[in-house]
Amino acid sequence: AQLQCAEPFDPWLPECVDVMSAPFSDGAPIPGALFHEAQDWLAKHWDSRGKILISCAAGQSRSVTMAVALLSRKGRLKFVDAVYEVIARVPSAYPHPYVLASAASLCGQPFGAEELQSVYASVAEQPPYPWSPELIREAAEQVYP
Repeated sequence: AQLQCAEPFDPWLPECVDVMSAPFSDGAPIPGALFHEAQDWLAKHWDSRGKILISCAAGQSRSVTMAVALLSRKGRLKFVDAVYEVIARVPSAYPHPYVLASAASLCGQPFGAEELQSVYASVAEQPPYPWSPELIREAAEQVYP
């Protein structure tokens, strides 16, 4: 099964695997209805012990965040623990603060600004242009429906 968080994807793909197209913008909160629909779809495949691929454009933000949310839900981890687990295993993981904070909130486990800041400080390979403390704080302080 493949959750596709960005468009487009190859038109032949649905002939080979079950695909859910759930595109959303990177750099903005994840729409709540889309998030819950995609997480329910992923959970169904998790429960059937099927192989799951979650993809986006760069594999750093949207797909990482949706994987974190799935691990939190089905792996029975606190959301923040799932974040640390994924960041430790995916060297290029660097989700946008609005994407990550909205998913945490939609999972019922919102981040505080300091907690979100420490998540980004834990990234072993910091990108050349890391998220600013102001952006991280703004993302943590947003109220997500």
